[in-house]
Amino acid sequence: MRTNAEDRQRKRIEASQQNPELNVGDPGDKRKSKRSLAERTTVPSPEESAEGVRRMQNDPKKTSQEKDSADILATVSGWMEAIANLEEAPELKEKKASLNIGSMQSSLSPKKKESKKSDNLINFIVEHEGFSSTAYDDFKQTSIGYGTKATSKNQTITEVEAKKLLERDLDTARKAVLKMKDKAGYDWNENKVDALTSFTYNAGEGNLKKLTKNGTRSNEEIAAMLPEYKKAGGKVLDGLIKRRAAELKLFNEGYT
Repeated sequence: MRTNAEDRQRKRIEASQQNPELNVGDPGDKRKSKRSLAERTTVPSPEESAEGVRRMQNDPKKTSQEKDSADILATVSGWMEAIANLEEAPELKEKKASLNIGSMQSSLSPKKKESKKSDNLINFIVEHEGFSSTAYDDFKQTSIGYGTKATSKNQTITEVEAKKLLERDLDTARKAVLKMKDKAGYDWNENKVDALTSFTYNAGEGNLKKLTKNGTRSNEEIAAMLPEYKKAGGKVLDGLIKRRAAELKLFNEGYT
């Protein structure tokens, strides 16, 4: 026959085996709460497992992309800051001032725009010069086309070729006008530049210097002197009178 103590011991063992979580102890013992392995470890569902695999695959890639983006932004920001510091450096400002870089940059765009002759000017010259497919005597030179210099007295030319030569020579005349404008500080607008380009193309750069008195005459004085250049070979020519009148109107009023 079992004693009461043996009977209690047997019941504790059986109860422990049937349900380990009960953790039955002797009376007076301090109970310790222990979670079973089943409670501490949970088995994920198939959906949770798939989601976990996806995160494991994407997270490293995402982290790498974010790191690359951060590195690029940091590099660009560093360069921008360095450039800003260079612009603000006193020694750089002094160097730019000594080289006159600022004024050079500000004048590049306007000059580039001004150096392009307008179609209006080409039409203006064509109207007053007239076209000749053969060379002809033009006082001090042999001319052809729209008043450009011929290579020989036997030269012939088409209108297309003549316009190309005209554009070439107008570029040269225009550069002389812009040079005078910059040198003397004239406030010539596009119309005045075109009028004086026509004059220089017809009369030469030497006469442009005489007309402006090497850049010392005012716009009003230039306008007053312009009609006086009406002679060729010592004779007053009706063609030059009309040409100077048209240039004067262009100088004062623009294309109308």
